[in-house]
Amino acid sequence: MLDMLLQWLPLAVSLLAVFIAWLMVKRERLARQALESKFAATETVLKNARHQHESLLKQFNELRAGSMGMSQKLAEMAQHLEMIADRQGEMAMQDPDGKLYSRASKMVELGADVNELMEECDLPKAEAELLLRLQQKMAQPRRR
Repeated sequence: MLDMLLQWLPLAVSLLAVFIAWLMVKRERLARQALESKFAATETVLKNARHQHESLLKQFNELRAGSMGMSQKLAEMAQHLEMIADRQGEMAMQDPDGKLYSRASKMVELGADVNELMEECDLPKAEAELLLRLQQKMAQPRRR
């Protein structure tokens, strides 16, 4: 019986080695498939990140161009506003009645009453009272 066992031993060891080799190959294939699926998922994430980066870059460039345009427009508007203020100042200097009302308005801001306005600015009583009321209304905060 021992002879018979010794006769079959090389075959049994060979079969066992083949089985172990088959198990190792199977395990390596599963590990390779897992790595390939992880690699594919990583490629998908990378592709999505690239698309998002391109989209954000495009949006950034559009915002930058828009803000540069807005900055230029604001500068033009400030220049225009300054020009209008200069013209308004010139017109106020050329209009003697405008000077008178500007002076009266300043006096009201400083606390002048109706009589002072009538005397200093040669305004009729009705105009002096109207100017006083207008200044008071402008000084009150708006209510909604």
